[in-house]
Amino acid sequence: MIGGTGFEAACEKLASEAVIRVVFEDRPVSRDDSRQLDVLKRLSGAGTNPYHSVLGLTQAEPTASLDVMPRILTDVDGQVCGVSSLRLRLGFSALQVYLASELRDSCRRRMVEEHELEHVAVWRNHLRVAARMLEARLRRKLGETAYFRTPAEADETLRRQADQLIAPLLKNLKDGIVADQQQIDSAASYQYLEGRLRACP
Repeated sequence: MIGGTGFEAACEKLASEAVIRVVFEDRPVSRDDSRQLDVLKRLSGAGTNPYHSVLGLTQAEPTASLDVMPRILTDVDGQVCGVSSLRLRLGFSALQVYLASELRDSCRRRMVEEHELEHVAVWRNHLRVAARMLEARLRRKLGETAYFRTPAEADETLRRQADQLIAPLLKNLKDGIVADQQQIDSAASYQYLEGRLRACP
């Protein structure tokens, strides 16, 4: 325990020692070319989108793992200060690309694969950029030392603040990904893809 001005100085130093880290952990794309068109249609729920092609399908299962580790100090008089320290990992538990088994010629297969890899790129790019942006924002919002009545209050408050700040940020991230994926699966996008497929020899 530290008292007096030494405690205040230690509390200020606490913020500089806290860790606020957000990382994107990529994973390789798994490929499956064994499924037939009707199977891919069922997997994709294509009935909800009249433009959705079932020649190929990308399925991603994003993950966000948060570890909050508040740093807390108590002085000889019972004063308490604390600051958030956390690690947020963004990634995938699965990243799968399917190409229909009916796609036998290399030209059509290549066109459909390129389309599916656009979906993969959206997932990866959003999470990669989000990791950088979220880390900067969390540092601004959570990087200051605060004072509390008890260590228990400090721990509970700092954990709650981190959760409450991160939850809407992750929702905005998901909404942005969904919007970009819908652009890839738009009517215009599929008309363009159909034209390329027809041009195959």
